Amino acid sequence: MTQNTLLPEMGKPIVNDDAVRAARRDRVLRQIFGTLGYVVLYMAIAIIFLIPLIYVLGNSFRTSQAIWTSVFPVSWRSFLPYEGISFFNYVQALGLDAASRGLGMNLSRAIGISFASSLAVVLCSLLFNTMAAYFFARLEFPRKNILLIYVIATMMIPQQVVLVPLFLVAQNLGITNTFWALVVPWFASPFIIFALTQFFADLPKELDEAATMDGANYWQILWKVIVPNAVPGLITVSLLEFQFVWNEFYWPLIAINKQQLYPVQVAIASQFTDRDPQWGRVFAAMVLASLPIILIFLVLQRYFFRSAAISGMK
Repeated sequence: MTQNTLLPEMGKPIVNDDAVRAARRDRVLRQIFGTLGYVVLYMAIAIIFLIPLIYVLGNSFRTSQAIWTSVFPVSWRSFLPYEGISFFNYVQALGLDAASRGLGMNLSRAIGISFASSLAVVLCSLLFNTMAAYFFARLEFPRKNILLIYVIATMMIPQQVVLVPLFLVAQNLGITNTFWALVVPWFASPFIIFALTQFFADLPKELDEAATMDGANYWQILWKVIVPNAVPGLITVSLLEFQFVWNEFYWPLIAINKQQLYPVQVAIASQFTDRDPQWGRVFAAMVLASLPIILIFLVLQRYFFRSAAISGMK
């Protein structure tokens, strides 16, 4: 019997110091191994995502010949430029010299078109989708849930199924091969309506009642009460919508035939022809096409995480 062992006849349990220390040691070991397991898992995920990024970024400073000579065997030389580093690929990707413009590579113009179309879609989305979400979340209407189910059901249809009907509609509207072909099909989004509906529905109903007692109508309640309280959610869905339009490829490829109107993804894909593609220039174009999305996310990330935290608490 150890020093701290108490007699059973005193009405108190027997405490064994060795057992307590063993239990504490096991708990500490479980915490250590659990933390190591999470670290290894997160490092593996980070490596899987970072390897392609490092490869594209490193080879964007090389010529195609230098890229192919270091492909095999795979080593650090395959990812990081170690000689002949040059920014000429970025000059060509942006169409700043006559040779690249002759080959149809003018990413500066394509980035401007993608940015303008994405911004136009986001602005239209904030107007129309916000009003639709306000209707579904805050207003009373007979069989409103049936309409919401119809809106959600349209999310289940793959985009490839509706490309041909969408092209026929755009052709009848006379917007094919125009800038508006990149904007009009996406100004209303079932996903954005559904996401904002869930966010608006969690706001207290007392806000609407107080505004109504002060004499506000539905329009004033939406833009002066609901929208200011839903800024994190609105910025989050705007970021997702911007990213969707920025990365869109199939629809611009079908609706736009003019090289002057190519968005950034189609402009990059147009470099893959029967001729030998200049991989260094293509990789530089990929880096330039990724930068706007990364910068926008870094600027707006606090709103994105705030929206996720609010959704978790709700």
